[in-house]
Amino acid sequence: MDRNFKELQGEVTSALVKTTRTANQISNEDLAFHRSVNPEVDRLLEQQNQRLLALARDLNKTATTGTGAAPPPLKNAESVDDGWRGIVDIVDNLLEKADACLDEFTGMIKKLAPSRKDEPSPPSSTKAPISRSLLRAKNIPKPQRLFRTLPVNDATTPFKPLLQSKPHAIVPLEESVILGPDSEGSMHYTHPYQAEIAESKYPSSAYIQSDPIPYLPFESTTALWVDTPDAVQEMLQDLRKAKEIAVDLEHHDTYSYVGLVSLMQISTREKDWVVDTLLPWREDLQILNEVFTDPSIVKVFHGSNMDMVWLQRDLGLYVVGLFDTFHAARVLSYPRKGLKGLQERFTDYVTDKRYQMADWRVRPLPEQMYDYARSDTHFLLYIYDKIRNELLQNSSPSSLNGNLINDVQESSKAEALQRYERSFYDFEDGSGPDGWRALLNRMPGTGAFNGAQLELFRALHQWRDKTAREKDESTNHVLNNQCLFTLAKEMPADIESFFQCLSGQGGPPSNTVRASAAYLVELIGKMKQQRGHRSSMNWNKRQQHTSRPFCHAESEVPARAAASQSTAELATSIVPAVSGTSRFWGATLGGVGPDSAESKNVKQAEKPCLALPLPPLTAEIFEAPASDGIAGSAEPRLDPGARAEHQYTKKRKPPDEDVFTIKDVNGVKKRKFAEPLDGPEPILVRNEVNGEPRDQLGSGNGEELEISLNGMDDDEEEQKQRRRDERKLQKRLLKAQRQQEGLAKPKGKGGARAQDGGFEAFDYENAPSILHAQKGNERRGGATKGFDPYAKALNAPKGLPKVQKEGPGRSMTYRK
Repeated sequence: MDRNFKELQGEVTSALVKTTRTANQISNEDLAFHRSVNPEVDRLLEQQNQRLLALARDLNKTATTGTGAAPPPLKNAESVDDGWRGIVDIVDNLLEKADACLDEFTGMIKKLAPSRKDEPSPPSSTKAPISRSLLRAKNIPKPQRLFRTLPVNDATTPFKPLLQSKPHAIVPLEESVILGPDSEGSMHYTHPYQAEIAESKYPSSAYIQSDPIPYLPFESTTALWVDTPDAVQEMLQDLRKAKEIAVDLEHHDTYSYVGLVSLMQISTREKDWVVDTLLPWREDLQILNEVFTDPSIVKVFHGSNMDMVWLQRDLGLYVVGLFDTFHAARVLSYPRKGLKGLQERFTDYVTDKRYQMADWRVRPLPEQMYDYARSDTHFLLYIYDKIRNELLQNSSPSSLNGNLINDVQESSKAEALQRYERSFYDFEDGSGPDGWRALLNRMPGTGAFNGAQLELFRALHQWRDKTAREKDESTNHVLNNQCLFTLAKEMPADIESFFQCLSGQGGPPSNTVRASAAYLVELIGKMKQQRGHRSSMNWNKRQQHTSRPFCHAESEVPARAAASQSTAELATSIVPAVSGTSRFWGATLGGVGPDSAESKNVKQAEKPCLALPLPPLTAEIFEAPASDGIAGSAEPRLDPGARAEHQYTKKRKPPDEDVFTIKDVNGVKKRKFAEPLDGPEPILVRNEVNGEPRDQLGSGNGEELEISLNGMDDDEEEQKQRRRDERKLQKRLLKAQRQQEGLAKPKGKGGARAQDGGFEAFDYENAPSILHAQKGNERRGGATKGFDPYAKALNAPKGLPKVQKEGPGRSMTYRK
């Protein structure tokens, strides 16, 4: 049998590992994305959801058979969240039974000792079924209407602490409650006991191993009911004498928008108290801060995450010296860290967790609920003793773990430093834990919503939140999440189909929904009419919504700037990147008519477009930049690789002051300014040699000369004469340069000398080949560079650079 059990254990473990690996291949955050991209994935996931729900229903039914407990209804994925606590209880019972069977099979658990055989069996959770009236009582008047300070559900200001006095203060109350921004810029009041909690330390007794103090028998003791100010004073006198106290809360959040602390349980080593916190004078319980904020008294909670927030929100109570047994169980790596698991680990008591979801506003409390509330703190101090000793036993100053008590203390301080913050609803952004965006990301199937369904989802979510605040009820009670999803998906057209959609969705619809059915059907009809208008909106659930969208549209196109518009004005003009008409071709590609682009300009307001500053496309843009070289020739030579000139550039007359630069053969680039050559004064040339400016007189000694042509008129004959003079001047300069370099050719052999100016013509017949030059051919004066037929192609005007498309993957930022 041992061999068969090991084989079964190996098979089960292997199956669990494979299932876990398969489930982790796609993260939960990406499921909505894959649903929206591939409808087939959405269909397959829905099939698996239904299959898993059917298996879960069968398991719950089998696990609760013979226990008297009713399994929670699991009709859809949302009902799993609603009945999660009940499912956890069922799973806990199954695991406990499995542990007991395994321990008995392996021999770790033996029969009870003879001294314990005659003891009465501990209370069991297999009692009579709990009444539905205890789980959700509908006819109880709302106690919050009688409070001195009525709840304000639509407040827009930060929550201010209710604290009236500050016992055991290091920082005075006036200096510790200050309104200011946090790291994200949100305004809030500081924690009144922030300095005291940070400086607090456990008393020395918490660091000493000692025998646990046994708890008093649960059946032979009872708790004191505290519902008057005198009873509170008597309880406070006993609490001042204690070294450790145990505290727990019971909360109600169905018939209240923010929730109510309905009960508070406190225990010492000798007594238990159950305090009614729904009385009109509930804020007078702040006198308990005398004990709750005393660092010499250890306050033992279990799972104090929400307790710290509820205490300061409803009662103005704060805790200094907190010891959370949940964090202690986490540090010790207990497999079951819940209070029920700790009770069964260290005591013989089995609590009945069915009352955890009961309506704790019921007065007077039934006996079962009273015992359940008292059991939460009655055994907690004994558990504290046991778990404290185990923490000290596993602590080692020389190891990396150090003192485990300090680890629990730091985690407990983080819980005590929590602040209550009001929930503000933002319809446009949908941010926050209670916003529509968080629910949209969490619910499966919303990736296939169209624009109208998404708009309806937002509208229903806003109506639900507004109605819940007005009626002071929870949003889930007004309209649960599954009903909200079904209405947005189906979009029923009449009252009958409206209630058919709500049937079987986590219980019958609330009275509020029944009274507002006509309004909701009308709202659905309005959203249907907008199906075509908002269907193109981008509601990607994985993107963060911003209040100022980068994309916007304009119905009217700004007027084109004139050619004389300044550059600054062009930079400030905004032109839509998406336009109904061509900005370059104008009306040449289409006429004006009912189907033309101009008739569709009104629809441009519905199309998202990027706002880009684009200059107007005029002829000046296509003008090629002036290339360096000898200018002023009558017929300019065209580069074969250059862009064709625009007609506007060809007919353009040169301005009055054009500057032509003549460069020497060495190709050194220089920037100069010179006076006209024909003037009475010498030419002043601005040269840059080795990066330093130098003023020289222009000459033919291999340096650049700039010829400024002034006074050019429109007479064609005068222009031709001026060009002839310029050519003669250029020839004289080149001749002088050749003579200085010793490159002048002899008469006769090189060809006939030109008649004008004495310039010797070039002998093309006897000149060496340029295209087929031999390596090592050198002419006098130095080496000659080879001919590059594509050299001037580089001088052609360059177009716009290629657009760099952003590819998938991560981006990287480089530092300078």
